Amino acid sequence: MRVLKWSTSNAVFVTENDDEHREIFEAVSSLQKVLSSQGPALEIRDLTQRLIACIVDHFAHEERLMRAARYGSLRWHKLQHDNARGRAEQFVARIERDDIGAGIELVEYLTSWLRDHTRLADRMLGAYLRNRQRCVKLTFRAGTKPADACDWLDSKGDKF
Repeated sequence: MRVLKWSTSNAVFVTENDDEHREIFEAVSSLQKVLSSQGPALEIRDLTQRLIACIVDHFAHEERLMRAARYGSLRWHKLQHDNARGRAEQFVARIERDDIGAGIELVEYLTSWLRDHTRLADRMLGAYLRNRQRCVKLTFRAGTKPADACDWLDSKGDKF
């Protein structure tokens, strides 16, 4: 089984997202350690539930960020989340029936999926969010009125 370990190659350079990704990576690693040592089924189920909760919360948070930022690739990104969530739920159902092999398959699936997803889809989102933030700041600084009289504009010039 490949080991999933957080590194800067997985960073998207948006602090809150990187913190959540790190938490997911650690949850996968914890589950992997218990599975490798053939730990008790109850501990495996508990760690699996913790992992799934981290993933579900993170996906919801990212999707809120994408909607708020009017991210153009929201549907594509959310589809990736939906597919991963669906696959994970299939593994969880088997784990709850004490199918330890499903736990190993879940770890292998997430190890591959997380590496790919964070390095492409999440990096694209991170770049968009960072650039959008820069545009908002630059638009505000370009104003000639006192700060309390300025309108906040997004990169398209729309007020928000």
